[in-house]
Amino acid sequence: MAAAKYSSTLRAEQAAQTRQRVLAAAAELFATRGFTRTTLALIAQSAGVSVETVQAQGSKRSLLSAAIHWRTFGEADENRFFSTARAREIFEAATPDEICARASGQVTDFNASTFRIWRTFVSAAGDDPVVDAELTELARFIRGQCREIVAVLASRDWLRSDVPVGELGDSLWVLIGSENYERLTVRLGWPPERYQDWLARSLSDLLFPAD
Repeated sequence: MAAAKYSSTLRAEQAAQTRQRVLAAAAELFATRGFTRTTLALIAQSAGVSVETVQAQGSKRSLLSAAIHWRTFGEADENRFFSTARAREIFEAATPDEICARASGQVTDFNASTFRIWRTFVSAAGDDPVVDAELTELARFIRGQCREIVAVLASRDWLRSDVPVGELGDSLWVLIGSENYERLTVRLGWPPERYQDWLARSLSDLLFPAD
């Protein structure tokens, strides 16, 4: 019985590791090659597995969505920001200024590593209604996470009082989006450090009362 349980646990761990490799490979290929030019065969080659193993993880559409989740939340099976180490680091901050500094650093690093795959996701959604529905669902989910973040700040009595809490959550979602990172760093040529400083100031202006 113990041997069977160990074998089952080992198989589960190996399956999780394989899925991680497939999602990592898919995320990189979707980011660099786009949706159309990324094939299951290329994903398999990059991940070092068979095409059949990749197919067992889902269709190309579902792999794109799963890769976005993986890049966004850090774990293949995790889909809530508040469960991540990044969230704990932010909410351990003792002041609004510290919150903004930590959050802007994390968002800068995150957007730098994910804006290309988000661009692919948006582009694919324009041609495929199924992908578009998945994009809409994920966008609404992230918006909900932003509203939860704002609710935590409200519980500390840190928020400005002249804007509804729900609107602050929606505005936070818009502010931290990868589209803004791409516009400022890629299109306008800002260095990431300038974007991070701008974001810290913008977060403070958006969420907290002026001194």
